Amino acid sequence: MILSIIDDQQWLTTLGEVPSWTPELMPTMVVAPHPDDETLGAGALIATLRAQGVPVTVVAVTDGENAYETSQDERDALGQVREAEQTAALQKLGVEANSIHRLRLTDSGLMQRQEELTRRLLELAKDGMQIVAPWSGDFHPDHMACAHAAESVAKAKGLPLISYFFWTWHRGTMDLLAGLPLGRFVPDETAMQAKADALACHASQLEHVSGEPILPKRLLGPARWPFEVFLHG
Repeated sequence: MILSIIDDQQWLTTLGEVPSWTPELMPTMVVAPHPDDETLGAGALIATLRAQGVPVTVVAVTDGENAYETSQDERDALGQVREAEQTAALQKLGVEANSIHRLRLTDSGLMQRQEELTRRLLELAKDGMQIVAPWSGDFHPDHMACAHAAESVAKAKGLPLISYFFWTWHRGTMDLLAGLPLGRFVPDETAMQAKADALACHASQLEHVSGEPILPKRLLGPARWPFEVFLHG
């Protein structure tokens, strides 16, 4: 069971002082370690960009098959379920299936595939894009691997990098973010509703037949805040 170090209200109060930030309306590549990460950390941003007609590509790095400790057959089946959930969720955000690139790397094994991950992101990144990826300190090893790969690609191609957060809100404190160039993006109600609708598509993570789901209600607070926070610049 994961218990947040800082409760939602404390984060809301502290992050309310973060300067407002508006994203650039430019083609965007979003890196998602697992199906649902892009919605949890940047769903309203994605919906906002798509509503403005901005092309958004989502790189689904894993299928999230190892979310639960089950048999291999069950994990394979879960990967297929999560792929379908992600496709449905991204459609709610305005991203069509043909804009999703699936790398199918092993869930919970990205640290061991860092070189391949970087190479494959480099192949997908185009000039004139911005990259949106997890923060390098976001606690989950797969998130950190994606962050390091995205940083390498952004540096190699001279592209802007924007970092999103999820596990930081549960396992970290504001001290970790002190001095970082954070921006608070306040989306409109339409984008927030799209994010909520997208999150609801990830049923396999919101409910589990035997035991606690990956995303119990107590962990969903940050995904429902009236803003999203990013590291930029």
